[in-house]
Amino acid sequence: MKILHTSDLHIGSPLTSRLSPEKVRERKGELLSNFERLVEEALYQRVGAVIIAGDLFDSEKITKSTKERVLGAISRCPSIDFLYLSGNHEKSALTDGGSALPDNLKLFGEGWTYFNYGEVCIAGRSEIAPGMFSSLDLDYTKTNIVVLHGALADGRTGGEIIGRRELEGKHVDYLALGHYHSYSVHKIDDTGIAVYAGTPEGRGFDEVGEKGFVIIDADGRHARHTFHRFAKRTLHIKEVDLTGALDRREIDARVDSALAGIPHTDLVRVRLCGRRAPELFPDEGAILSRWQNAFYHFEVKDESAIRIDPEDYKNDKSLKGEFIRLVTSRPDLSDSEKDKIIRTGLAALMGEVDEI
Repeated sequence: MKILHTSDLHIGSPLTSRLSPEKVRERKGELLSNFERLVEEALYQRVGAVIIAGDLFDSEKITKSTKERVLGAISRCPSIDFLYLSGNHEKSALTDGGSALPDNLKLFGEGWTYFNYGEVCIAGRSEIAPGMFSSLDLDYTKTNIVVLHGALADGRTGGEIIGRRELEGKHVDYLALGHYHSYSVHKIDDTGIAVYAGTPEGRGFDEVGEKGFVIIDADGRHARHTFHRFAKRTLHIKEVDLTGALDRREIDARVDSALAGIPHTDLVRVRLCGRRAPELFPDEGAILSRWQNAFYHFEVKDESAIRIDPEDYKNDKSLKGEFIRLVTSRPDLSDSEKDKIIRTGLAALMGEVDEI
């Protein structure tokens, strides 16, 4: 039996980022259409079930049209069971409001709920409670998949914590998790693993890298899985180290190298870092102008610091040397405060416009 495991789509997310209002609307629409794309992918993969391990929606308040599109996509695939676990964001958003639910939409309750498919059992519950694994009843002769939404940890189960050690020896072959937004695999015991499918589409720069879904192949003895890249757009943070750069042309070359090969449909943030010469001022505006039309979204953050060696200015009789010696000798200033003051002062002395 093939099963698609996904979670954390966060349909309806406000997407509070630096995107323009037009692109915010477009991206919100893409999050919804991505679910419809995911359903089409499930048909293509010929899966028997789709596990949605929580946070299908971003909040409890979803529009009627959004709910209708989600339920419509599910109802158009009667050959696939959609096993839905509500997460901490949406709670009962999908079931409130009196909308008729498709027959192939199966809901996990607050307590253990079991769906059996021959030699495969899929169990789950929406409430994480202390001691809950003592009542988990799984047949060791089957391939057992358990669905939960929370943070896997070595502590005790409760709140959002899923106690990993409490799962040892419970005959769990595959723990299908939601809550964290990146794909990852964790060992439970000698035979079982826990897998976060991650979100199928990153929304902000805290969700960089490849995003997708997981296909589980359960044959009654094993539960093998593969990760499939799916995101319409990927988010990237590219660090550009300015240490040792001699001029702005070299900065441009380093940025160009860091951005090589990134698809134009993606969202990119360049983070300038390292320690640069005091006289070298990165031109963020020029970098932005050079690249902003090359990607769906592009932004620059200058987090570089000035490299100051007081010995270099020990005998410098210029106003610049006197200024640097004065600031670096102040014991009441932190390194970051000294850096900011020196940047501002040198920018004024050199006629630069320094945005801080």
